[in-house]
Amino acid sequence: MRSVSLFGVRVDDLTSDELQARLLECLYADVPSLVVTPNPEFLLEARKNESFRIILNNSALSLPDGVALRFAAAASTELHNLHRYPGVDVLPMIAAICRDRGMPLVLLGATDGILARAKLRFATLAEGVSIVTVNPGAIDSVDPHLPEEIVDLLRGLGPCSVALALGQGSGRSQGKQEVIAQQIVENVLNARVVIGIGGALDMITGSVRRAPMIFQRSGFEWLWRLMVEPWRFRRIFRAVILFPACVFWDTVQLNRWRRALVDVAMELRLHFFSRS
Repeated sequence: MRSVSLFGVRVDDLTSDELQARLLECLYADVPSLVVTPNPEFLLEARKNESFRIILNNSALSLPDGVALRFAAAASTELHNLHRYPGVDVLPMIAAICRDRGMPLVLLGATDGILARAKLRFATLAEGVSIVTVNPGAIDSVDPHLPEEIVDLLRGLGPCSVALALGQGSGRSQGKQEVIAQQIVENVLNARVVIGIGGALDMITGSVRRAPMIFQRSGFEWLWRLMVEPWRFRRIFRAVILFPACVFWDTVQLNRWRRALVDVAMELRLHFFSRS
């Protein structure tokens, strides 16, 4: 496993086999492991929010979510071909491992309807896995915390893994999901893997259609999301315009912008013309 630092946040680079092995290690450990999936908005928030940055850097795994991080790594570091793992892809992997170990997977967040459909969907994605669904209700965005009865419920399950579908948040609530995840790591010692999955359940259940494979492979999932959910314009602008601009400005300050342009051009060639 290799790691790089982007905007002061550790981002891990693993092959699929390495990720499977690390998830197994986490599930067999005696302490909870926080798994985060930083995307451009995470990094922009961490750039100015030290407490959020500390949570991300204290994670057991930091899996890049978003093709923009691949190009940012190429521009800012010596790493090329960064492997990315959206939560919608990682969660079925965790479910399958939980099934094989006989450990329940807790889906915490979303709506009752989405949770019910997700439970049915995982009966197919990871047949035999035990799914526990928990709707925690509204969570304060200013001072996010789980109700004590939810914490007690999680403790009563014994060894389990927890996926938080609380959304990424915005403005003052940005990072709310990871704050709650960190609280679970600290207070629910029987938890094993604790991961924030944002809106992944919407895609897994088909409530929101995921981008066709051609968009996924080309890195234009953001364009698909803009077409089907135009209200996301502000968030997509931050990820597609503001984030690259900040990366470029950092390379200017480090006096490596010429090298960055060459490295990004090389990364574009790898991305569009290599199957590796």
